[in-house]
Parts: sequence; C-alpha cells; structure tokens
Amino acid sequence: MDYSAVRIGEENILALRAFLLEGPEAWVALEEKIQADDETAAGYMSLLYGAFCVAVRRRFSPRYTVGEVVRLVADVRIRAEEDAGLVNALVAEDMIRRVVGAPPLEDGGPDDVRAVLYAEVFVLLYLVGEADFDGAGLEQFIDEATAYTRQWLAARRNEPAEQR
Repeated sequence: MDYSAVRIGEENILALRAFLLEGPEAWVALEEKIQADDETAAGYMSLLYGAFCVAVRRRFSPRYTVGEVVRLVADVRIRAEEDAGLVNALVAEDMIRRVVGAPPLEDGGPDDVRAVLYAEVFVLLYLVGEADFDGAGLEQFIDEATAYTRQWLAARRNEPAEQR
C-alpha cells in the first residue's frame, strides 16, 4: 500500500465516532465509500487500527502479563456470544502482543484480512465498553487515536519500500 495518499480527515473521525457509539452497524452505511478506492478504504482502516492500538496500550500499559492478554481475548469471545466464532483467539492475542511490544506468537493464526479485522473490531469495542467513557472521555480517546494514526501513517510514508 502506498501511504502517501492516505489522509485522516473529518469524515474518518466522524465514522470512528459513530462506530464507537453505535457499533458495526454504523459502518454498513460507509461500505460504498470504503470500497470506492484504496486510499479511502486505507484512511478508514488506518484510523480503526489506530484506535485499536490506543485502546490496547491504555489497557495494558505500562505492565501486563501474557495471562492478562489471554484472559482479555477469552472475555471478548464470551461477550461476543453467538459471534464468538468470528474472533480467532490466536489472531487477537498476536495483534495485542504486537501492539504492546511483546514477542509475537509463533503461529498467530491464519493470515487472513477478515480474521484480523474481526479481532480488531471485537477487541476495540470490548475495550471501549470496558473503559465506559463519558462524552469528554470518548472525545479524548478519539483525539488520541487520530494523533496516533497520523503519526503511524507518517512513519509508513517515510519507511523505505522494502521495509513495508
């Protein structure tokens, strides 16, 4: 992916806010826009990933145990009830471990975009629910996620192509 054209704008921020308040149904209306072009999709997905990273770091920083990560993923799957099968435990655990700087799992599960997206969405929504933000807290979280994502994208733009 060429990150040089990816920008996080107000439309992306509004979509993230709606998603965090209303859940995945809020993104159904965005599907047409997301499928419009790669840069648009990358903007939405980058901000979603940024929010995931911020939520994970808030939950597990400065210290954590592997057992806490495993327990969180189990709790996410329990809360998902009939959708628990959508959350691949190995993928979710591996994603969390990478965000907090732990060694990745030797087998992070299937290398499947859909499995990664489901793990990201379910874990993010769980952590936001657990944080029980008030209005100001949610706005602070969104601001932090937006700033993190912009920094992450800037780093990708400056990264030599062979390191991507």
